Amino acid sequence: MKIAIINDVHVEKSLKYQNKVRAASESIMEMFGSFLKNLSTNHKPDLIINMGDLIRSESKEIDLDRYDALIGYYKSLELPVIHLLGNHEIKRMPHNEVEARWKHHGFDQKSYGHRSFGNIDILWLGTDEEAGFYVLPSEQLAWLETMLRISVKPLLIFIHCPIDDHDVDGNFFYEACDGKTKDKLFLKNQNIVKDLIRSNSNVIAVFQAHLHYFHVHSLEGLPYITCPAMGDNICAPDIEHTMPEIYTIVTIKDKQLTAKAYSKKFCFAGYQQNIV
Repeated sequence: MKIAIINDVHVEKSLKYQNKVRAASESIMEMFGSFLKNLSTNHKPDLIINMGDLIRSESKEIDLDRYDALIGYYKSLELPVIHLLGNHEIKRMPHNEVEARWKHHGFDQKSYGHRSFGNIDILWLGTDEEAGFYVLPSEQLAWLETMLRISVKPLLIFIHCPIDDHDVDGNFFYEACDGKTKDKLFLKNQNIVKDLIRSNSNVIAVFQAHLHYFHVHSLEGLPYITCPAMGDNICAPDIEHTMPEIYTIVTIKDKQLTAKAYSKKFCFAGYQQNIV
């Protein structure tokens, strides 16, 4: 099985910090369709997962218009797609209106759910905000506990806001914002979620976004893999109008899981682990 992961697209204006271009976001809308088509042609994935933060959040009307346009590009691929909510989706867009955009383009799903692809189960989680913190609400926690109790196949879990609580020193994007504080970077009730995940030995890996770089943190032998942002200008930060077109390809084959981060056709980071 092969999965293509795209996250933290953040359509809007470019972001700069200390004369470095952190993200060439203004270029994304005009090239996003060709980016998805090239990814699909070059890698032929069985499934595409949008891990959230397609927009950067400006106003409800602008966000919904941009979001609707971007979701339309996914529809043109004629491949299975799962969409996750990122923290920027929920800043100004109500959950039900985001789900309505998914349904309008033929993606009949909720903000969290479960699907089987052959002998692999895919489980994705939503994101909510309470008192300024990102959380997994009690309704989802109860659902997650049930799903982990009954799931018997090898299982991959996807969530936008990370839960592995690692040090982000040296992170190109977060050197510039949020003061690298834990409450802005990780899910507030992360320990509860990790305890639930730990209860099912069939979980192969947990995939996260939000932190914008490729990072692997193993907790009790389970890899928590953070996927890099599509538009982060990590390759040429001195050039303003450059688009690295970053994505992650996950392959499960011959009892081995491989995750590779690409900029266009070039792999710049990766991880491999045997599946017991």
